[in-house]
Amino acid sequence: VFWSPSRLSSGPFQARRRSLRSAAERLGIDPERLTWAHALVSTRAVGASINACALIPGVDLANHSSTPNADLVVAGEPGIRTGRATVTTYRKVWEHGSAGLVAKRDLVAGEAVRISYGSYPNQRLLLDYGFSLGSANPAGDLEETS
Repeated sequence: VFWSPSRLSSGPFQARRRSLRSAAERLGIDPERLTWAHALVSTRAVGASINACALIPGVDLANHSSTPNADLVVAGEPGIRTGRATVTTYRKVWEHGSAGLVAKRDLVAGEAVRISYGSYPNQRLLLDYGFSLGSANPAGDLEETS
């Protein structure tokens, strides 16, 4: 998906660019390298809580689908081990701080693992996950702002 420069210069795209440019200046690093690193992390990270994310190996390999065949299971806060445990809806015990993918049914060898990234407009999917559903997205193209 290619978005025009005018579209990328508005809304959340521009706000994120300004924020990254400012951070690069404060840190004394190349803005293009910081933008690349930010994109690498943000398109592979899982939201852990407000203003926090976690990189969970393998989860970024799961494709998005409105009919997922797997779920992302998180116990407590990812990466924060407390010694407590959670019994998930899959009747498995997960130590707090752990996360992973659980198939909703038996998968066939070679079948893609699909999870739902959420029902978001293309603008947010592109900004946060690095892909767009194009005209097939029931949530549309642009995020509503108030």
